[in-house]
Amino acid sequence: MVSLAQLRPSVLNTARHFLHRARLHEDVILSRPSTFGNSLVQDMWGRQDSIAPPLDSPPMGPNKYNPMTATKQREPKKDIEEPQKPYHLHVYTSPNNCRVVFTYPSGKLIKNGWWTSGSCGFKGSNKSSYEAGYQCAVRAFKRIEEEINRPNIRDGGTSPVTLALKFKGFGWGREAVQKAFMTSEGDKIRSSVVSVEDRTPIKIGGTRAKKARRL
Repeated sequence: MVSLAQLRPSVLNTARHFLHRARLHEDVILSRPSTFGNSLVQDMWGRQDSIAPPLDSPPMGPNKYNPMTATKQREPKKDIEEPQKPYHLHVYTSPNNCRVVFTYPSGKLIKNGWWTSGSCGFKGSNKSSYEAGYQCAVRAFKRIEEEINRPNIRDGGTSPVTLALKFKGFGWGREAVQKAFMTSEGDKIRSSVVSVEDRTPIKIGGTRAKKARRL
């Protein structure tokens, strides 16, 4: 334990000043045994025969502020409205097919919310054509317009409806969907698009590529 004689004079002066202020405002109550005596306590209470204040009553005085125990009051947190999550329109394209999927913000598939080149009436090599992707986009736009006019809140829908485009893969169907958004078919839903994301995986290194097809 460090004795008072080992403390710096500046520390003792600060302590004396604080104790004098505490005695004036009666915010701090100190007690000492009759056998304890030093200049710091003598400055506060007087001589050795002085009587310390009783401890059975709470401190009284006009100033109730104690810098040693005061804590900063926290302001109540304001209610921050979270932004509504958008719907998702997934566009999967490959050299052989095109698939468009419309889902709720939670990822749940919307009723009658998927279209492929085969469901649009294309067969064989025509499933990977530009026209097949364009027809999938047009039918998806009509379903999106219905959801914008009357969102299904019960199944996780939000109002107003916002849309996030997610493309995956390369092919003519991808170009067809992008062009369809810029035509008259996409005028009613173009303003609802909030983000466009490309999820096409790109292989870096890895296994040996498949031998090129020769015609």
